[in-house]
Amino acid sequence: MKRYIVFIMMAVSCCLCVGCLNQEKHGAKENVDYAVCKKENLPKELAARINEQKDKVFHFTYSMKETMYYVIGYGKQTGSGYKVRVKKMTMDEGHVYIDTNLIGVPKRQQEKGYSYPYIVIKSQNYEKDVVFL
Repeated sequence: MKRYIVFIMMAVSCCLCVGCLNQEKHGAKENVDYAVCKKENLPKELAARINEQKDKVFHFTYSMKETMYYVIGYGKQTGSGYKVRVKKMTMDEGHVYIDTNLIGVPKRQQEKGYSYPYIVIKSQNYEKDVVFL
């Protein structure tokens, strides 16, 4: 019985160690320099694509040579005054990670019409896979 317990404890310890090694393999994440684009400064093709998709939740990238646009939309929302905030934008060896959130509005602002909040983030084209968090 003691052998059985020792064997299980060793197996669990090995699994935990492998998990720690796997996390280190991905490497440390570093912050990415970016700018939030105003609607009037967007390329026409990009603005048209956003307009086509604005009713639903979406995220995509749009590249122009050395520049990458990361676009995140939150779909049709009741009311106006919503904002989208970038919480964090980082990268590691193979991925760019973008974490945003939608900032809500008071109930009195939700009674008037609809809005389609989205954000466009402009950065260098790192030619990496993108993970939208």
